[in-house]
Amino acid sequence: MNMNKFATKASITLGAALGLGLFIAQQPAHAATWHKGTPSAVRGTWKTKSTSIAVGSKKQTAYDKVTIAKNALSDYSYTGKNKLGMKGTSAKYAVTGKYTYIIKAKVTKNVTLTLHVKKSSSKVIVIGNGTKNTNPAKYYKA
Repeated sequence: MNMNKFATKASITLGAALGLGLFIAQQPAHAATWHKGTPSAVRGTWKTKSTSIAVGSKKQTAYDKVTIAKNALSDYSYTGKNKLGMKGTSAKYAVTGKYTYIIKAKVTKNVTLTLHVKKSSSKVIVIGNGTKNTNPAKYYKA
């Protein structure tokens, strides 16, 4: 008789646990939470390694530089003395993984600068474009 009570209680407990597990597993996923500003873990000035490129008969040095401030973000490419890029303000970010962020900053009314940033170490981050992390490149603490 005690064995039957044990089997009945075990069946009920197992059924309840499985039912609860199925209920929890079917919860809808929520969108990422956006935070104001930029993550303090990746703030600072970051540069790619310099490369030498030929411009006509001359060679020039080229590199990219990203500055992540508390509420702003700038991304510029340098070729010799020329500078091309953009600066965004009103930054916000979402955490997508461990030390991985999507940072958005407003450049103009209709233009947003979006970077996918992953911190590899205190001196190295990998930055890609957009939320899909296209064209990732290593940047080093400047």
